[in-house]
Amino acid sequence: MILLDINVVSEPLRRTPQARVIEWIDAQPLETLYLSAITVAELRAGVALLPPGKRRTRLQEDMEKRVIPLFAGRVLAFDLACTQAYAELMAKAHAVGLAIAAADGYIAAIATANGLAVATRDTNPFKAAGVEVINPWEA
Repeated sequence: MILLDINVVSEPLRRTPQARVIEWIDAQPLETLYLSAITVAELRAGVALLPPGKRRTRLQEDMEKRVIPLFAGRVLAFDLACTQAYAELMAKAHAVGLAIAAADGYIAAIATANGLAVATRDTNPFKAAGVEVINPWEA
């Protein structure tokens, strides 16, 4: 079971996506892939921050009509169990002098609380959090 970070979810929407990432995504059984509500918020904010126009409209339609529906029933919230995981992983990282951005910490906590690995290109924060990490750009 794998929690997808924003860079993995958004890669197929790029004009020229990395073939290796697309192959990795296609090789995963869909029912084993999850999103966090944090990642959905990041995706929606990223689209909302684009200037109005065809690209923004296309990306918004892709997100709302193609991507998010694929994960129906598999979008994980930041709940009370996640708050405990967040506190522990942030303290652990701090104790060894590592900083983790809040959003990455929330995603790592969701993964930890649900027993999931994280698929991302930005591996360092998740490694610092002690989460199993998969890098589809190198897989």
